[in-house]
Amino acid sequence: MRHGAIARFLGASEGNIPILTAALLVPMMLIAGGAIDLVAYQTKKITLQDALDRGVLAAAALSQTKDSKDTVIEYLKASSLSNAAVSVEDDHSTNAKAVNATARLIYNTTFLKIAGIDKMNIVAQASAEEQRKNIEISLLLDISGSMLDNGGIYQLKPAAKEFINTILKEDVRAMTSVNLVPYAGEVNVGHDMWNFLAGGSYKRAHAYPSSCFEFLNGDFKIGVTELSKRDQVPHFTYYNYKKSGKEPWWCPTDDTPITYLSNDPQVLGTAIDNLKVFDGTGTAYAMKWATMLLDPAMRPTLNAASYNGLISSSFPDRPADYGDQETMKVIVLMTDGQIGFQQRPTNNRTFLYEPQNASNFKELFSQSKAQAQLDSLCTDAKGKGIRIFTIGFKLTNSVAAKLATCASSASDAYRADGVDIADAFKSIATSIQKLKLTK
Repeated sequence: MRHGAIARFLGASEGNIPILTAALLVPMMLIAGGAIDLVAYQTKKITLQDALDRGVLAAAALSQTKDSKDTVIEYLKASSLSNAAVSVEDDHSTNAKAVNATARLIYNTTFLKIAGIDKMNIVAQASAEEQRKNIEISLLLDISGSMLDNGGIYQLKPAAKEFINTILKEDVRAMTSVNLVPYAGEVNVGHDMWNFLAGGSYKRAHAYPSSCFEFLNGDFKIGVTELSKRDQVPHFTYYNYKKSGKEPWWCPTDDTPITYLSNDPQVLGTAIDNLKVFDGTGTAYAMKWATMLLDPAMRPTLNAASYNGLISSSFPDRPADYGDQETMKVIVLMTDGQIGFQQRPTNNRTFLYEPQNASNFKELFSQSKAQAQLDSLCTDAKGKGIRIFTIGFKLTNSVAAKLATCASSASDAYRADGVDIADAFKSIATSIQKLKLTK
């Protein structure tokens, strides 16, 4: 009897399915509904984090005038997260601002209530900072004769002025200095500055209005050349002899000198407006001056020049030491052509020579040597932590490729093959000062 009852019980199936279904209904709803709650929770968390990131970035901008917490809350409200609890801390100095924020939100569950989970905390954190370091810039502008031939000089002037106005906005002007270095065959340092650096006007080889220093091959490396031991470049022409619209001189005249350590947009803008085109393309000479004016070993000399009223007195502590964590050193090199060879009058006199008479000239450096000098300076400068941007205007592919090797990276080498010199300068200005999300 007993075995039969058990067999009949085990064989009965009429009520098993409903009972099992009822028993599994709650776990099944918990699994399915819980998944929905978790997806909704994660979606809300992503939305909260995104809104907080954007709010913190906006709050950290040095140009931001609103309260940091109010700014973050505005971004949360815009994402329909006005019920989030927010805590914000900021640290604001003249050239840096850091913002740290935490946002908390309660997600009320729907299905997880079955398991006794009524609420889930959502927490998002974000930190951002904008730090505008002390910035030292050497801006090298090609004023060779070809800049007139291809129209580049007409594009260069407004583009360079806009660059100056961008990097010297009021809120960063006190931390930013610019050395404006116009160059043709050589670089004019200024009449009085030449006398000061050379050790006296009696060391001038001629009295013509051009003041350029001669460099030896060993000078084209990082370091400050002892200029009292260098000659004055002769006053001569080569390519531009009797060329309409072009100044003939290899060394630009004294009204087109370097502008030193300036943060005055008007002074720099006027210097750019007054640029004229001259003879030759001595890019390595321009780079030599660009690196010297960023070299800390030049600081005593520049301080003395400032004391004597020869240059701006706004930056007595510059150039800063290499590796200074508070300083960014930048070179912007703009050119429209291949670096040229260097020739000089055979008798080192100061007459105007016709290029047709080759006997009047001797080669100082070949084109390949001049290129090697530039390459050496670019490599040394990058090794010292100087960031180099290049802008090539209407260059051939081979020349553009050579110029690009001078830049700190491929993204720092610009080609302006049309009417976009201004675009290149704008992009570089943005790169120099950039907002970054740190967490």
